[in-house]
Amino acid sequence: MSSWYLNKNLKPHGPFSFADMKNKILRGEVAPTEFILNESDGEWRAAKEWREFSQEIFPAFQVNYFKKSSPQEKEWILLDFKGEIPRQQGPFSVGELQHMQKSGLVHSEDYVWRSGLTGWVRICDRQEFS
Repeated sequence: MSSWYLNKNLKPHGPFSFADMKNKILRGEVAPTEFILNESDGEWRAAKEWREFSQEIFPAFQVNYFKKSSPQEKEWILLDFKGEIPRQQGPFSVGELQHMQKSGLVHSEDYVWRSGLTGWVRICDRQEFS
């Protein structure tokens, strides 16, 4: 059974089992564009390019099929890293977060979450904010 590695801050982390890597993806700890390696393959690729991980497991691509939301609905929680301890802010609507992005209060690399997602996701990875 081969091991998986994750590239964080230009340093490889691991080894992880397949199940561990999948759980990291589900929790939002691995973005679709972050590079991972399977030691049996030996090639670093974006996480979403591995056929072993379906696109639907990434919080960036997850859809809540049971609930249709409007752009005005306040359902997004922002993870604020400005202090010593990260804290949650919100809820915010898509429009509010887009306005906060334009004014520089929120950055594309900041994390958000809403009900129906398995983990936190970077704003830049969700189509609502692109």
